[in-house]
Amino acid sequence: MDNRTDSPHEQKIIDAHFDAGSGFWTDIYQRKDVLGVIFRRRQAITLNYVKELALPKTARVLEVGCGAGFLAIALAQRGYTVHAIDHSAAMIALTQKHAKQKSVDNRIHATIGDLNNLTFENQSFHLIVALGVVIWLHNLKKALAEIARVLTPGGYVVLSMNNTCGANLLLDPLMSPAFRVIRKWAKSALEKAGLLSPRYAARIYTHSIKEFNQHLFQANLTNITQANIGFGPFTFLGHNVFCDRIGVKIEEKLQQCADNRIPGLRSLGSQYVILGRKEPFARARKHASSNHELRHIL
Repeated sequence: MDNRTDSPHEQKIIDAHFDAGSGFWTDIYQRKDVLGVIFRRRQAITLNYVKELALPKTARVLEVGCGAGFLAIALAQRGYTVHAIDHSAAMIALTQKHAKQKSVDNRIHATIGDLNNLTFENQSFHLIVALGVVIWLHNLKKALAEIARVLTPGGYVVLSMNNTCGANLLLDPLMSPAFRVIRKWAKSALEKAGLLSPRYAARIYTHSIKEFNQHLFQANLTNITQANIGFGPFTFLGHNVFCDRIGVKIEEKLQQCADNRIPGLRSLGSQYVILGRKEPFARARKHASSNHELRHIL
């Protein structure tokens, strides 16, 4: 995944995380557990967005954070030429390997890249896709500005973000934002007492849909539509509560309720998949109408 931050130390931690987890990203779309279901659903929604856009096959497509390359391959199989970037060399190697196995390597150009400093010229792409990237971004504002810069006026972007109020975060004390201060205090106390070795993990970033829409607006991007997905994994203190079969059934039932906009569930998915569009004209030129429009889209 492309996950550049402003901290070189944190970036090394993130790169090591993805380099070491290359097997996970190869297997995730075949897994029969809740995570596998969620990842497949996220990709299916993205491909459906692209299908509904009906972009010409000549449209230039960029995938940021290509991982093992499965989405880039799916887009290439639909006739698009895809520029795929990732900050992890291991992920780029996997993308190239899998593209060759599927005989679409002539349609996928996979290279190491940094979302915060894209090397492409202004207005280079008609569609940009970035799934599972926002969660690692220290500077979301800068990343969205780069996306807007290389996107053509009227071009589209598909993003996924992790929901601050996702049900999977709220139920487990090891993950819930409500227990963040307590977890930090306990970890520090145990390390000082010599009962826990210092461990360094890259921070993850979650957002509410309101907050995310504000960032999109500031980058001259408009949220056209969004899908609220992902209930689970169901864990307590880091351990699965249900076996895979039962967990998947519960997740699918909760997702069905969310799709039917049942109050209390329609906004508790672990992720949002957002289809956005770059406005043809900069909103900054609209002056007094900007605040009114921002309130409207929220």
